[in-house]
Amino acid sequence: MDLGKSSFFSETRWAAECRCAVLRSDSFRRGIEDVKQVGTIFSAVRGRLIDEEGIDWWDLTSLPLAPEALTALVLIRLAWEISPSAELWSTRPGWQVTALGALLRCPISSFEHGRLARSAARAVHYARLAQRFPAAQIKEIFLDKYDSGYRWRGRFASRPRASERPVVLLPTAYRSVSHTSAAYARLLPQQSFLMVATRQSAKLAAPAANLQVRDLAAYAKRDPPVGEIAALTAKWFALQTELSSSPEMSILARAGVLAILPKWLRDGLCARDAWSAVMEHEPVCGVLCGDDSNLYTRLPVLLAAKRKIPTVDFHHGAFDGRYLLKDLPCDLYLAKNEMERDYLVRVCGLPHDRILIGASGPGHAVDEFRKLDRTSAIFFSEPYESQGMRAQEVYREVLPALCRLAGESGHGVILKLHPFESRGQRCRMLSEILTPEEHKLVTVVDGPLSAELLSQAWFGVTVESTAAVDCVQAGVCCFLCGWMALSPYGYVQQFARFGVGEVLQTAEQLYEIPKKLEEFRYRRTTTPSLSDPVDPALLHWLLTSRERERSTTRSAS
Repeated sequence: MDLGKSSFFSETRWAAECRCAVLRSDSFRRGIEDVKQVGTIFSAVRGRLIDEEGIDWWDLTSLPLAPEALTALVLIRLAWEISPSAELWSTRPGWQVTALGALLRCPISSFEHGRLARSAARAVHYARLAQRFPAAQIKEIFLDKYDSGYRWRGRFASRPRASERPVVLLPTAYRSVSHTSAAYARLLPQQSFLMVATRQSAKLAAPAANLQVRDLAAYAKRDPPVGEIAALTAKWFALQTELSSSPEMSILARAGVLAILPKWLRDGLCARDAWSAVMEHEPVCGVLCGDDSNLYTRLPVLLAAKRKIPTVDFHHGAFDGRYLLKDLPCDLYLAKNEMERDYLVRVCGLPHDRILIGASGPGHAVDEFRKLDRTSAIFFSEPYESQGMRAQEVYREVLPALCRLAGESGHGVILKLHPFESRGQRCRMLSEILTPEEHKLVTVVDGPLSAELLSQAWFGVTVESTAAVDCVQAGVCCFLCGWMALSPYGYVQQFARFGVGEVLQTAEQLYEIPKKLEEFRYRRTTTPSLSDPVDPALLHWLLTSRERERSTTRSAS
């Protein structure tokens, strides 16, 4: 049984190697149907963990639990396929193993059983972590885990001088959010913006002239709200008992998944107080947020809404399917194009009158739409491990096929890494998977996606990366590996609905790409609009309208 995510390709290979049947838990997933079921479970207990600011902490903390809740649905279905008399072993411990054992009411032995085996596995884990990431990133991972309430970082950060002019707050936790937020800021050169980063890697090296960048740690308070933490934690333990009536949530509780909630509440309330200090210390006239699915960047939107400060949201990627699980916290949402707006309204059920189309600027463009000197097939990689998939299996399934196509036609292959991927680790992986001849054809590229890189594209391939949108805007045909779709939110289907990329249904269809390219060139006459820029005057009005109202009221007084 594979408790992670894998494809039929991996199932077939493993079955041949192990000489037995392979049961993939991934085959028991039901996509958006599962997401809606989890959404129903989550919504039933909203309004029960309210803090002194009026913020619902179940609404905040349930989002990070969604992947585990979705997996719980799969484990329930998987348990029916296992004989009660089976002897069960796991390659290593994990909450999924504990949950499955609870469902089957039988023990599951682990090959890593025993203190020595666990210590060795932990040592291997940290060794691999050191290989994957540079020291600065490992430090950030450590701080995210052990100082997510900013109590230690706050001790070493001095409070900055308050801005003199009204500022639009740009909360960010990731560099991709920072870049898009800065692009919006550049549209309004006369308006001051304040970007507050929850981690160092989200900070821009060269911000715009009208944009200041600061750390959230600089606003952290020394003393945590001890009384409120205790009160909210007590509410959580009472609520957890009620949640156990749901089979899915009961499994998560028995597997220890919900044990993290008290820590999230404690650290989250400290982060909330830091954002409250931002609101108190700075003349914030509006909030523009690029990721309200992140607990730490959703908080300032909720706080601003309580203070009647204008709030506008956008998403740094193509879609955010987690609106199937959460409410829209802002006044208005800026969708980049009609494809995103249709997804939010039709699939997620958001009110159409609160979704406006307004991107931060035009997307990547490449001159000479039908250039014939494009040199390489580009595979846009993704951090598959974060979704429970093995990168080795994805690479093993896709890259040899691309190398064969490239070798037969005199092209090369570019492996374009996601910002969350480690170049060193991925390069080592290629050496293990590809033959020396195949390896010579592959160039690994990291850093931001550029028009220059896209100009080299013979075609693009990805599982469901938003790079598919960049390819289409640049006149590059991008193929989506639909059989390996990572998320349960229907992104590939939405891409297909708007003609963004060509969806492949099996690995064998990779070898049909040259033929499909000819069909693409014959069929495509215009490039769909996937980045419709916002009107700067409208954006300024959305972000500062209430500030003008307050100024008018003060003048009249």
